[in-house]
Amino acid sequence: MLNSRIPPLLRMASVVVALGAAVTLSPTASSAAAATSFYVAPDGHGHACSARVPCALETAQAKVRHRTEHMTGDIVVTIEDGTYRLGKTLDFDAARGDSGVDGHSVIYQAAPGAHPVLSGGTRITGWTQGPGGAWQASVPAGFDTRQLYVDGVRANRASGPNPTGFTRTATGYTTTTGVLSTYKNITDVEFVYGVAWSQMRCQIASVQGATVTMKQPCFDNSTRKQYGANADLPNYVENAKELLNDPGEWYLDKPAHTVYYIPRAGEDMAQADIEAPRLQTIITGHGTEAEPLRGLTLRGLTVEYGTWLEPNSDDGFSEVQANMRLTGDKAWDRQGSCDRFDTANPGTCPYGNWTTTPGNVVFTWTDGLTLERDTFQHLGAAGVELGRGTHHAAVRGNVFTDISGNGLEIGNGTDADPGDVAVIPADNVISDNWVHNIATEYTGGVGIFQGYARNSTIEHNQVNDVPYSGISSNWGWGRTSTKTTGNVIADNLIFDYLQIRADGGGIYVLGQEGSSMETGLTIKGNVIRGAIGGGHAIYTDGGSQYVTVSGNAMYGNHIPSYGGCNERQGTPYGDLLFSGNYWENPTGDWPCGDPSNLTVTGNTQVNENGDGVPASVLAGAGIEPAYADISAAPAGVAAINVAAGKPAKAIFLNGGTAGLQPESKLEYATDGDPSTYVQASGQFRWQLEVDLGQVHTLGYVTVGMPQKHFATDFHVDTSQDGVTFTTAATVHDSGWGRVPVQFGTPVTARYVRVVADKPDDWGQRGDQMAIDEFGAFEAPAADFARGRGAAALFTDKTVAKMQPGSTAAYAVDGDPATFAQASDRYRWILQVDLQQVRSLETIAVVQPSRAYATAFHVDVSVDGSTYWTVAHRTDVSYGVTGVGLDSPTKARFIRIVADRPNDGGQTGGQMAVSELKAFGAG
Repeated sequence: MLNSRIPPLLRMASVVVALGAAVTLSPTASSAAAATSFYVAPDGHGHACSARVPCALETAQAKVRHRTEHMTGDIVVTIEDGTYRLGKTLDFDAARGDSGVDGHSVIYQAAPGAHPVLSGGTRITGWTQGPGGAWQASVPAGFDTRQLYVDGVRANRASGPNPTGFTRTATGYTTTTGVLSTYKNITDVEFVYGVAWSQMRCQIASVQGATVTMKQPCFDNSTRKQYGANADLPNYVENAKELLNDPGEWYLDKPAHTVYYIPRAGEDMAQADIEAPRLQTIITGHGTEAEPLRGLTLRGLTVEYGTWLEPNSDDGFSEVQANMRLTGDKAWDRQGSCDRFDTANPGTCPYGNWTTTPGNVVFTWTDGLTLERDTFQHLGAAGVELGRGTHHAAVRGNVFTDISGNGLEIGNGTDADPGDVAVIPADNVISDNWVHNIATEYTGGVGIFQGYARNSTIEHNQVNDVPYSGISSNWGWGRTSTKTTGNVIADNLIFDYLQIRADGGGIYVLGQEGSSMETGLTIKGNVIRGAIGGGHAIYTDGGSQYVTVSGNAMYGNHIPSYGGCNERQGTPYGDLLFSGNYWENPTGDWPCGDPSNLTVTGNTQVNENGDGVPASVLAGAGIEPAYADISAAPAGVAAINVAAGKPAKAIFLNGGTAGLQPESKLEYATDGDPSTYVQASGQFRWQLEVDLGQVHTLGYVTVGMPQKHFATDFHVDTSQDGVTFTTAATVHDSGWGRVPVQFGTPVTARYVRVVADKPDDWGQRGDQMAIDEFGAFEAPAADFARGRGAAALFTDKTVAKMQPGSTAAYAVDGDPATFAQASDRYRWILQVDLQQVRSLETIAVVQPSRAYATAFHVDVSVDGSTYWTVAHRTDVSYGVTGVGLDSPTKARFIRIVADRPNDGGQTGGQMAVSELKAFGAG
């Protein structure tokens, strides 16, 4: 059954189409005195709309519309905590009075400290347990959605590997078995294809024995494209009840009006908040060219739980690139092909005139729109779409996450050279937003997509954890003239991109960006790192023209820093300037031929880890201080380090005082600054002794070692009197970093020694032990991860298949002889649920010598939905890798995400984890 959600944290009733009571935030100083205020509440009623007697949203909006015609100051609608289930799209319409007048604004904003939610979803209740571990609940006839969320965590539609062999035909496939003929609801079953930079999804029309006929036009549009990557055999099959077998999977049986779900470990179906997105458009704002929607501000709101059902249609999801799609009969031949393939019988123009994936929040013909400190999450289409005629918008300080398609869209691929230039979005500023974990369903999507736009700026955003490109600019491949001009992409921080797809970039550029270098695209001050798939850090692809790339930093990408491909056939490509950049790969990659008028000058080669990039460039990229809180991991509490500031000695193994390297001081070992270290001189093996000042009962110590100088083997000795020492722990095959050393039983000691065992001669890994920070922590000091719930996921967040004899639980069983290792794909994720929120400071990843990641990153989460990347590690080998977090961080969930190896023939083979350990204040 379906009913209203009662949020467990907000403790406030919800009603359809209502907003919460609150105290207003102050509007801008210039308009504060003349502001008109209305107040709305989840249980609002009446028409007063006052702070004492708040009203419902519909009532407040009606009052706003009545006042705007004669407004003399801003109108502010204040919104309190609560989840507000919209029965229909929240529509802001200039023609109905939702615009500001005479330069004033209409502001809908959260009350101080409030986090109101506008929801397009419905809570599903009445769950009962059925056979096979699946639970089920009833939904109304006609109900449809493509997403389900459990306690805010996206569930996976039931899926699995191809259940039979396939041979492609003109209309579908023949199969080696008749297993698909036994599937129920066969026309809801979806084949998923991932090819290079794109993804396609087509449903089955019918199955007769071993013959599978696919729905049209999706199948032809996905397999016969004249441009782009074509589908062949499906990568996997989705949305069949017969494939419902893994925790976290769900299935909607539409004919039976029943939804099924298999809970993940730790989920309580009696208490869980299970949400099904229902609305396809949650918010829309619009006007006309003559009367745009003016001065609308949405501030401090969370918009969540929208779906998008077009991929269920015969069109399916036939992507060309960046979630732009072919739709309609013979679109593979006609749509957007213009005269590229047939000059006598051209298709529709301009070239690339493909169908945009819509946003769950859509604005067209607006002037002065402001979206500030909003969160757009749990959405099934694109996040926000700034469409035709969107001018002077400020999108700043927002979070875009857990979105099926593109995070933010500006413009389209249609309006290249319109007769009326006003249709092109112009003079917009996209700044200080955190865009992450987007394109979760349609994995060819990008963080920020800017089609044709004018005089717009994308700056100081953080874009990370995206399956394809970070920021995509312009369209047309040089096969059409454009009125694009004056755009800037500046000071963005982009990392962990190309996580699934390939042939993209941190910043990806297409087509004519202006009419000269002065009016073209400027890309400056961006920091781009951590690519996984192939492409370029900055990718000036087909038809790129009039682009200036200066002062950017590109490192740790394992792909060319810059380059692109010429479309040939007489299309323009060139007028590109690369100057003053800092990149690891100084050689341009132009596989289709050099661009014309290419200038590369004054650039600097840097190391893979970014050494050589000026601190000012690194500090200047990403979210600015005023909005830094939106991307900051939740702060934890530091564990008490009883070694902090305590005196230390450097001793050779024969008892003699060790000399120190010139840059080294003894106090550096306990000064709390990991950028300094102590290192002996004259002998390879030495020991650091720390006097804790008094006897403590210790549970563990941490040994921090810099990347350039570290011990691969060492042991820890302890003493109460400083004379008689006993070995308390031994570490083999260590890497650099902060290595936690847990004692089997608590140790009573005042003095602690870290004794170097390896390297003990020249030419050995690690060079020589140095210690940048030593820590000692009193018992009880448990490994938070030991024995907790562990899961193995692929990078698309589906449940990973495991190597024979391996389970995810082996990574937290305390036995280094066992290990967790996925199969079928090189990259995978180990996820551990600590079962309660902890304050983490140190994590250790132990890998066996037979299979290990050479690079990985660490993500943490409080709720299992929003993850923060808290560490990257490269230059990793087997054995122990210690990861010290920059500051204590609250987390319940830890993910170790394999970055390398990501293909065959690479060192390490594939990540396997013998043990994951986590320590902190608890």
